[in-house]
Amino acid sequence: MARVQKVGREIPVSASVERFEVVDAGSGHDVLSKGLDAVKARVSLVKTGQHVDYIIRVFFEGQSWTVTRRYNEFAALFDTLKNKLASVPAMPSKSMVRQFAPEYLEARKNGLSSFLREVCRRRDAVNCREVQDFLLLRNRVPSLAQPDASEPVQSAEVQEASFGLSHFEYDAVQGALLLGSRDFSWSSRVDTKITNIKMPWEKKAPNLPSSQMSLWQQSPAELKFHMKGMNRFTSLITCVLIANCRDKATCLAGLSDGTIGILPMKAEMGSGSSGQVLPLVRHTAGVEAMALDETEQHLFSASSDKAIIVFDLKRQMIQCEVSAPSPPTQMIHCQEQRRLFTAMRNGTVAVWDTSILPLQRIAIVPDGATQLGNPITTMDYDSSTGTLFTGSKDGIHLWAVKTSDMGGWGRKLGQITEMSSPPTALVWAASSREIIAGFGNGAVVVFDLDQGEPSYAIQAHSDGVTAAKWLDAPRRLLTASKDKTLKIWDFPSLQRAPLETTSWAPAVHQERSWQPPARPASSSFSGTGGDPLRSANSGFGGYGHTAASSPSGLAGGTYAAEAAPGSFTGGGYASPAPVSSSFSGMPAAQQPVAPNVVGRPKAAAAAAEDSEDDLAGWDS
Repeated sequence: MARVQKVGREIPVSASVERFEVVDAGSGHDVLSKGLDAVKARVSLVKTGQHVDYIIRVFFEGQSWTVTRRYNEFAALFDTLKNKLASVPAMPSKSMVRQFAPEYLEARKNGLSSFLREVCRRRDAVNCREVQDFLLLRNRVPSLAQPDASEPVQSAEVQEASFGLSHFEYDAVQGALLLGSRDFSWSSRVDTKITNIKMPWEKKAPNLPSSQMSLWQQSPAELKFHMKGMNRFTSLITCVLIANCRDKATCLAGLSDGTIGILPMKAEMGSGSSGQVLPLVRHTAGVEAMALDETEQHLFSASSDKAIIVFDLKRQMIQCEVSAPSPPTQMIHCQEQRRLFTAMRNGTVAVWDTSILPLQRIAIVPDGATQLGNPITTMDYDSSTGTLFTGSKDGIHLWAVKTSDMGGWGRKLGQITEMSSPPTALVWAASSREIIAGFGNGAVVVFDLDQGEPSYAIQAHSDGVTAAKWLDAPRRLLTASKDKTLKIWDFPSLQRAPLETTSWAPAVHQERSWQPPARPASSSFSGTGGDPLRSANSGFGGYGHTAASSPSGLAGGTYAAEAAPGSFTGGGYASPAPVSSSFSGMPAAQQPVAPNVVGRPKAAAAAAEDSEDDLAGWDS
């Protein structure tokens, strides 16, 4: 079980429709008024006239009350939940003509009652404010109307002015944020093509850009970013990547014309040439995904023509080219295991050995499968447990992957189904054992792996979520969307401690006891200033690439929340297995309400005597 608090509150509520009442809302007693009332009573699109009220009985912690709702209010709630949750319970369908037959109304009452029972049974639904307002929970229970420490809080936002975000990359150690944006509007792209057409007698002009790659630098002391450089392209950007090659770090962007755009990390605004691409690398179709071997500085680029090219960034030459069984959709490189995971359109994942060249395919997940039908839209990998997470139209699947030099296999561990649409972004929160998925309707849904069901939902964006990244050390989530924004969310980081087990002391003198967790043998904590969160070699969050860890005073965004005195955002390394880190000595009533605080104040005990006990274990 997780040692970190999971998102969302436990709300033990139940509700059902007790009865229905036919309400006669006549406007007059003359013949014309009665005729109009008869017409209104039959047309369901008219809000006036004869209608049916449904009486709902709500139960919550010994309390009971009734709520009166019409069918159109049920329908509005259903539409709201459909845009916010991964799936919604079934509900009686709408009808253009109102019917008042007792048998019909009784069947509709039973259907609405079943809908309410299913909604109350799901934790992600009852944590929605729309459901709480529908059942008058926030009016009857004042504590539900107040912000809770278990709920994620948006701490920052970065806005892209030109296009919607298609992908992003974040390096917390360097404070670098790379955004890849593109024009998602089909009509706008057609208009751009027509505008670029020139007659023979017209003067030639550069084509209008349809995408851009922008580099943002994080402020050292607050959660803000400022744009540092930009490169525009006439082709569409599908993915971006930050490549730290020796002393020449470079930003890369996969383009729809088969090339890879570049932008030097040290480039200033206006200094780079528009449309600059990486030499020698050119696919015959659009680049769909990229990954990086940090040790050998090998760039892996995959195209929809099934080709995977290995390019040496140090020598500036192509090392090899292999063919995937199906067009790839996403790639992840595990640096510790030297494995490249390639998700494909046929519903499988190919695993390649990158320790030798040319690449050797050693496994197909699931084991022995050639085609499953539904393309894999997103995936994530936890190297500490060898667990692969994939998302498709069928839902979210968990696979146990075992590989060696001789081969490997992948077998299903579990799945989460009943999704109305495939997830477009997927990350694994190891510390709380939660799967976080973004969807095409702009929603971000948290799935509790221990319970096997959704536990919380956020209407994060007004358009589809295209990419997400999880920082397990500070417990931060970054989401990008077609609505031209990247948002940063702070998740709850402390395990609630019962008040009976805590010795009373003023808040400023409460000592936070923390023990370093066991580390994988391949990881080393050698970060700047002895802070493990700044280590570039630690593998937080189950990612094989550079740890997305938080430097001191992690910053980012257009808006920053102010830090409350005496509060902090905790975070230590955690794996999917139960970790050995623990937080104690802090009553629940004194915990910080908003978990989006930047930085962490020095513990009172350390400030008082500067003991070396806090560092025990880090030198092993």
